[in-house]
Amino acid sequence: MQLEPKLHAAGRRSTVFVIEGEEVVRSALYYILRDRYRVRTFISTDGAHISAADRPDVVLIGVSILQDRCEILLPALIAQFAGAKILMVADRTSDPLAQACLGSGAHGVVSKPISFDPVCDAVRSALAVPIVQGGPSRLIRMAFG
Repeated sequence: MQLEPKLHAAGRRSTVFVIEGEEVVRSALYYILRDRYRVRTFISTDGAHISAADRPDVVLIGVSILQDRCEILLPALIAQFAGAKILMVADRTSDPLAQACLGSGAHGVVSKPISFDPVCDAVRSALAVPIVQGGPSRLIRMAFG
C-alpha cells in the first residue's frame, strides 16, 4: 500500500508537533511520522514556539508533560495551537490524566506501546483523512473525546 502525505490546498504537508519528555517515545513518533508529515519535536512546551511557517495541524503531547498542570497547561496549549487537534500520548487510553484531558478539550489519546499503524491512523483521523477501506480498523488503541 502506498501512502500519500496529507497536503493542504497550498500544497504543503500537514505539520505535526510532538511534545514528549521521553526521548525514546519522541524519537519513535518522529520516525513513524516523518515521511508523511512535517514533524517538529520538542522536549517541553517551552520549546514549542510557533512561527507563521510552523503552525501545527496536530499536536501529540505526552501526558507526563501535563502532570500536575493539566487544568492550566492544556487550555493554554489549545489557545496557542488554535485550530490544531491535540492528541495525548499515554500508557493506556484509560489513563485518568488522559481522560481528564479529553474532558478539557483534547481530541484523542494514542496509547503505548507506540507502533506504526495506530499512530498513523490517529493522526490521519485527527486530520479527517479517510483510512483506506478493506482492512481491519487499527483504531483500537486510540479514543476520541
